[in-house]
Amino acid sequence: MPLSINYQRQCDDCGYVTPAPWYSLPALELASFIKYFIGLFIIVYLLTKALLGANEQTENEQTYLSEPKLFDTYFVYSDKFTGKPKRINNLKVAQLVEFDDKNMTFRIANYTYKYNKDIEIAMRTSLLVQDDYFSSKTLTFSKQQIKQLYDDGSIYKIMRPELYSLFGGFVMHPPRPKPLYAGVKLDKYNQQGITYFKDGLYKEALNSFTLSAEGGYSWGQLNLGQMYRDGQGTEINNEKAAYWLNKATLQGNPKAKIELAELCLSYDCSKLDTQ
Repeated sequence: MPLSINYQRQCDDCGYVTPAPWYSLPALELASFIKYFIGLFIIVYLLTKALLGANEQTENEQTYLSEPKLFDTYFVYSDKFTGKPKRINNLKVAQLVEFDDKNMTFRIANYTYKYNKDIEIAMRTSLLVQDDYFSSKTLTFSKQQIKQLYDDGSIYKIMRPELYSLFGGFVMHPPRPKPLYAGVKLDKYNQQGITYFKDGLYKEALNSFTLSAEGGYSWGQLNLGQMYRDGQGTEINNEKAAYWLNKATLQGNPKAKIELAELCLSYDCSKLDTQ
């Protein structure tokens, strides 16, 4: 972008120089003026594209708010969205996992970020599909509350995955193909109990392990027996601990056999049914 453009005429024979006004230039030279302003054109183009992109993003976000879909991904300020104290790293990811006509339920990331670019990096590297990325706890808001959080900036960006991904990385699991053979099936109640246990939600874990154990799953019986033995989510109860560890042992669970043998060193296991 030139600050000024000056043209001169010069006599080849005598070397005399005189200023030349731009309007007196040859037509071909006038047509080439554009070459001096390429930088300006590029800046105007980029600014226009950015403004149009921002407007399109805003329109999309309004659509996502009024017509939500599962796994819509929200960028939020943690303190305002979750109610927790503000920290230096105050940005989080929230993902829509359930909604109806009135309410919207989100799972919240276990991780916080200082800059928006760090969230984009997490998405590019598919961190959002890692097992421990999101907490097992969820937050439920009315649609009106979500609209208010968006209007006051607590939600500062909303994105909808395309082909299960954002920024080139997976943010939701693609549908898994049907297995060609029947392998070992994990019990959903036991798996949920493990998640609760890792989050320190011992009462919820105890309830999930109970459902798994009563359903006959040996690892659920093992986990339930350990919780009764250690008094996690309940009072210590060696009788129930021995009962469930024995149930798992009878199904051939190798770890339960070891745990039961150790428990029987301090607890009378003679009344247990060993068949």
